Amino acid sequence: MNVPFDRYVSFKNADWEGKSQRVMAKLQSHIDAADNPFWGYFAKKRTELNEKQGLDDLRVLHNYLPTLREILEESGDDETLAMLEDLEVTCM
Repeated sequence: MNVPFDRYVSFKNADWEGKSQRVMAKLQSHIDAADNPFWGYFAKKRTELNEKQGLDDLRVLHNYLPTLREILEESGDDETLAMLEDLEVTCM
């Protein structure tokens, strides 16, 4: 019997989708400001990973977690950094 695997079953009631969306919304201001070359690259890869590979934003954020953390720390965006860290602890 072929049963689909839900890799997010352990995140039930963790609101991983909502948290991922909120982090991405906060990151959008950095992407729009384009004050670091990484943001253009990140936006392009997000689209590519979402559309071509079918990865959701939680996975995209996980893929770039160390870089995101470093850039957010350098930019002093403590609010987005805290949201990202909460997402990491509860959903990654």
